[in-house]
Amino acid sequence: MINASVLVVDDNPETLHLLARAINIDGLQVRTASSVFRALEALHDGSERPALIITDLVMPQTTGWDFLKHLRSDATLQGLPIVVVTGAEPGEGDVLADVVLRKPIDPDEVAAIVRGLLARSQSH
Repeated sequence: MINASVLVVDDNPETLHLLARAINIDGLQVRTASSVFRALEALHDGSERPALIITDLVMPQTTGWDFLKHLRSDATLQGLPIVVVTGAEPGEGDVLADVVLRKPIDPDEVAAIVRGLLARSQSH
């Protein structure tokens, strides 16, 4: 049983739902955000810090690239594992993320990666 939370960020409601279902692991709380702005609100609203973030890169308004840069530069979020799920070509996000998955995604692969990253972060 995993006692942690994950923040999933994607502007596509179907992908958001698919990712949330894929990581529906016993004891894992899943929070979702449909934009970078909503994700930033969720990260700074006083709620418990998520143990992991899954994010898309190509989103309207502010991109996932900018979100990744913010996550990596924010001292309160240092060390937070980040999984990028994207249809974008390889690029800067590959360096800033712990894991990059190209769309279309395999829900079982996403669940296995989340379990592995959470187990690794909880053992430190």
